[in-house]
Amino acid sequence: MNLPIGRWAHEKGDKRRRRWAGVRKVALRPGLEDELRDALSQLELWRCHQCGQCTPVCPSARHGGIRTREVMERASTGAMDLSMDQEIWKCVMCNSCSERCQLGVDPAHVITLLRNAAAQRGNRPEHFAEELRLFTSSGMSFPRTGFTRKMRKEFSLPELDVSEGTMEELRRLISATRLGRL
Repeated sequence: MNLPIGRWAHEKGDKRRRRWAGVRKVALRPGLEDELRDALSQLELWRCHQCGQCTPVCPSARHGGIRTREVMERASTGAMDLSMDQEIWKCVMCNSCSERCQLGVDPAHVITLLRNAAAQRGNRPEHFAEELRLFTSSGMSFPRTGFTRKMRKEFSLPELDVSEGTMEELRRLISATRLGRL
């Protein structure tokens, strides 16, 4: 039986994984870039046997959104075009799939890695790009409107302004991280 690479079960010391110790592993297909392929390999996707337990607990799947099992299958085989895939953006990142997985494969983390790689290729929803522009220009992830000022006043909250020192620190953080490359 050939499955994608990962660590050998006896190296991890986890009793649940010992049953996989004799499984011969092969590399993920070359459809994914090296860095992403290495990260996915370390997550031991080969343990996912497509039981489908991750999909019924997903709130997005219940409303026609992401099909976690299919994303996991495509990730493990490298059969994804991350420059165009929209399925990964339907995940609400609730981690229900990861909690449900009896083998500890962590589908939510896999989806996060796929989203990061997709965003680096320019594939991200437009509202994410709009929020990024707003955040980098104002230090806030929501617009300041008359309504937000009114609500803050009603709740006796102080006026919300981001200082120039905070904005300078934010600019340094953005340029030092991948956020600055999006």
